[in-house]
Amino acid sequence: MKLGLTSDDFSENQIKILNFLFEREYLQNELQRALETTAPNLHYHLNKLIEYNLILKETQQQMGNAKINKISLNPSSRQLIRKILGLKVKDYTLITGFGILGSGYKLPDLVLKILKENFYPISRIVCFTSKDAIKKRKEHRKQEELVKINRFIKYPYEEYRNIASEFFQRVEGILSEEMKSSDIIIDLTPLSKLYSFRLLEIANIYCLPCVYLGINKEGNYDLLSMSNMKIEIKIQPLN
Repeated sequence: MKLGLTSDDFSENQIKILNFLFEREYLQNELQRALETTAPNLHYHLNKLIEYNLILKETQQQMGNAKINKISLNPSSRQLIRKILGLKVKDYTLITGFGILGSGYKLPDLVLKILKENFYPISRIVCFTSKDAIKKRKEHRKQEELVKINRFIKYPYEEYRNIASEFFQRVEGILSEEMKSSDIIIDLTPLSKLYSFRLLEIANIYCLPCVYLGINKEGNYDLLSMSNMKIEIKIQPLN
């Protein structure tokens, strides 16, 4: 992948393809109709985008020489594609969450505090949670100064522990939606182990930074940087 790519490196049709795919995946014949072009012309443009590792082509079905191909963005190239398309980054978003047990309602505040201390310019907070947990946090806001949450994504707690749940079906799409206008960092601490594993899996696909809130030997909170299904290091200041 060439990191220095700009819109000047691509034709008008190639830019159109990237814009289409930034919204959703397409079947190849569907993309051909959207571009109002010929199959050979589309094939040429797709090959260049594949060469730069910006898009993926996956054969869904084949009958003889005829193929039905699905075309999608390469998830790990999403931020580069956003720059190529000139889409502005509006926010640096923290993806976190909280449950109803104990002081779990304060998790977004604890994580945000350490990120801010390490110069992460967080401007937006998105929380996975439940209706009961939101109610508890609102009650505590009457006595405590808690940060504003910009978006709540609510599911019953059981959804975060069931791999066949609606949450597990939708979570990648939710993160993809947030990435359209934001750089994001994911907190793997809240809710359930299955939740953490799923978000770490998505983070590895999209090359997103992750943190986990732990406690050091002095009994103080530390944020650990995580990737590739393992703990890397204590989080470092953002340069």
